[in-house]
Amino acid sequence: IRKRLSLPTASWSIDGGPLPAATQQTFGRSAKLMAYLYTRGEVTGPMIAAAGNFFDALGSEIEAHQQALVERLSTDIVTANGTAADITGILYQITTDSSLYTAAGGAGQVIDAGGAYLTLNMIDKAIDGSTLSNGMNVATQSADTLVQTLPFLRYINSLLQAQQRFMSEVEVAAGFRVASYDGLPIMVDNHWQDNTKLLTFNRGAATLLVHKDWTYEELAKTRDSVDFFIKGYFGFKLEGAASLLINFIIPSDI
Repeated sequence: IRKRLSLPTASWSIDGGPLPAATQQTFGRSAKLMAYLYTRGEVTGPMIAAAGNFFDALGSEIEAHQQALVERLSTDIVTANGTAADITGILYQITTDSSLYTAAGGAGQVIDAGGAYLTLNMIDKAIDGSTLSNGMNVATQSADTLVQTLPFLRYINSLLQAQQRFMSEVEVAAGFRVASYDGLPIMVDNHWQDNTKLLTFNRGAATLLVHKDWTYEELAKTRDSVDFFIKGYFGFKLEGAASLLINFIIPSDI
């Protein structure tokens, strides 16, 4: 992955003065490990025959395995820590990985609420933390997404109503309309249910690296069944500015 190492410079001059010396941005390379995701299934010949024209037993099983792959990948994009032959997700790239992304205070901008109830000011600080430019890899790339859960969404709505403000909607890619805060879409992730953390990052800087897309293959027959597996080779990179707000409280009755 190409990584910007430095930016060109600018300088003032006087009327009729000489032009500054030419400067250029410089680039290097950074690597992300690929990870390999598999699922294996089997449907016996008698099951396929018994299903007959009622339903496609093999097709139904393949579809279920495809869904299992999508669910696992969707979860790990946020939560995987790279220690079990998996990818490294957003949470861990913010807190531990500075190979492509740095911000003030370390690998990522982590803001600790100290166990206090969530406030709009905390959310604003999280957004501010993800608009810091590192001046290196993706300069001045600001957050355009908040990721949280449904209770978080309901609580923000109640906080805004207390100030006679109301939650609006914005349209994101693929034409989906979602709730927003300060113009930023709030993406509810059903694969990550943590009401004590808030992710803010730029969607354009979060990229799934596809080395090999989903591929179906049948295994050699050793008995009266169709034995198959589905695989995909992926990596994940988070660039630019991002932040993680942690250790806040949402009322349990929300």
